[in-house]
Amino acid sequence: MIEALNLSVRTGDAADAVTMSLKPGETLEMGRLDASAHDAERLFVPHHVAGIIRLPIATITQTSISRRQLRIEPLPDGRVRITNLSSSIAMPCSGFGTIAPHATVEHPLPLSLRAGPITVVLDADSDDDSRPAGDVLRALANTAEQQESGSFLKGGVLAAVVANMPPAAIDALVSWWRNVIAVLQSASTSDDFFQQAARAVVQLVGLDVGAVFLYESGGWRPACVETMGPQAARPSAGVLRRVLEEKRTFFSRVNAGADVLSSIAAIDTYVASPIIDRSGEVIGAVYGHRSRDLAHAAGAEISYLEALLVQTLASGVAAGLARMEQEKSSLARKVQFEQFFTPELASQLESQPDLLAGRDADVTVLFCDIRGFSSVSEKLGPEQTMNWVGSVLSTLSDQVAATGGVLVDYIGDELMAMWGAPSPQPEHAVFACHTARRMVECGAEIDARWRQVIGSPTQFGIGVNSSRARVGNTGSSRKFKYGPLGGGVNVASRAQGATKYLKVPIIVTGSTRELLDDSFLIRRLCRVRLVNIATPVDLYEVDCSGGRQEMFGQYGTALAAFDAGDFSTTTKLLGNLLSIWPGDGPSLALLSRSVDCMIREPRDFTPVWELPGK
Repeated sequence: MIEALNLSVRTGDAADAVTMSLKPGETLEMGRLDASAHDAERLFVPHHVAGIIRLPIATITQTSISRRQLRIEPLPDGRVRITNLSSSIAMPCSGFGTIAPHATVEHPLPLSLRAGPITVVLDADSDDDSRPAGDVLRALANTAEQQESGSFLKGGVLAAVVANMPPAAIDALVSWWRNVIAVLQSASTSDDFFQQAARAVVQLVGLDVGAVFLYESGGWRPACVETMGPQAARPSAGVLRRVLEEKRTFFSRVNAGADVLSSIAAIDTYVASPIIDRSGEVIGAVYGHRSRDLAHAAGAEISYLEALLVQTLASGVAAGLARMEQEKSSLARKVQFEQFFTPELASQLESQPDLLAGRDADVTVLFCDIRGFSSVSEKLGPEQTMNWVGSVLSTLSDQVAATGGVLVDYIGDELMAMWGAPSPQPEHAVFACHTARRMVECGAEIDARWRQVIGSPTQFGIGVNSSRARVGNTGSSRKFKYGPLGGGVNVASRAQGATKYLKVPIIVTGSTRELLDDSFLIRRLCRVRLVNIATPVDLYEVDCSGGRQEMFGQYGTALAAFDAGDFSTTTKLLGNLLSIWPGDGPSLALLSRSVDCMIREPRDFTPVWELPGK
């Protein structure tokens, strides 16, 4: 009874493009790449679709093979059912001629088929003989068993062994191990270790073929093949299957009387060792064989030492693949980090990923909104609007990076940034306010590029708040987003919204004001009750233009009079201020509130301003 159908696909005289097994009840379909497939297909990579296994064996331009050319179904009795799915292309088959278009045949194994330049070879594994025909397999203990048994040479034993060896043998042994060490070194430093390992199999063991196979999607794919010359023998699917199942190194001399139709009939000797990943799974194999020349005597049998060398090469390849996977993961993390952090901080996080763990931290959060977005986007249209917003946000992001901030998110035409995490920054509030001023100052640079396009200057509203927050991945397992969570984040966003009502570019809250030094010119604007935030908040303006100390002082005097309920004095002071600095937004807002109080004469006056919106 058939246990599995072994299948190898090869192109011309090259080594196998793919080797795989089918169990009874499974169906395999072959053909050229399907450009209309929902999921992009890859050449010689099997995948499941509509309940069958599909294997692309030709490119889209290879019209000598149909898109749906061949269907193969293993039968329990040791035969195989083959259907030519093509409506026009016949398929030559060893043993019984040609399979006509749309014809179905059933035939004993082994056999081979031809589709254009592609050869498909089929043979079987049976439950009464799981080894390749005519062969007696020998196996090394796997790596884990060797470590547990302590079978490695201990001190003094190697010297005793070498003492009984002739000088030529010692030289050969040293040469072998130098080559093996070269492979191990290449696995740790370069990406050519596949070729190094395959070449070492040919040169060290003296085989005709040395190869590294990777096991992917249920089949074997050659990563590299080195040969001593043109080779007709294909790798033994049965040996590779044993390596996959038992995770051992197998080596053997093939019985010269083996059935010439068997999968290893043209092989004299061979060796195969598993490439095992960190989880203990077989992900590939280092393989080699010597082809049989029927006109000449068979070559030397592969020794235990040579098999051990191949097993060492497989360990080196496994180390190289693990390094590449680690580098790939490291690069992905670095790319991910650099979306949010400066390159310096990204490198730090790469080496200290625990800094990204969720924790409480003192941070300052900044929101920067592009003013007039709706009117500009209506004028420019979607494409030009995207170009404008992308250009502006890139310039603003550069200012965040320049002060060591974290780019948390872009929300439409708004940018969110943070200082104080993941690395502690004692001056996080100072850095944030310096960044806010830099953002306003870079408006001239942005206008030089865009003012003629949009017809007006690009302006910003910036809100800043400092608080204790929970920082970490505020996204999900599917999409990473490093940032803060907490009520202080909402306060920063509302402070940004308050710039619309007070007509100033930068507003910071009282908690941020307390952390700033004398290098900033600041005036208290008012005390407000922000939308959905119960506790009143003091708002301050950070000066960007300079030279307004006198105006800030006069405004402070008027604000103190207003808070005391002296609306007449407030109105008089603000009238004088606006005669010198007309258009000052906070003065106009406070004058309006003062006049309103003079008219309404509120009984329970409070200086807290209820902002009309976010």
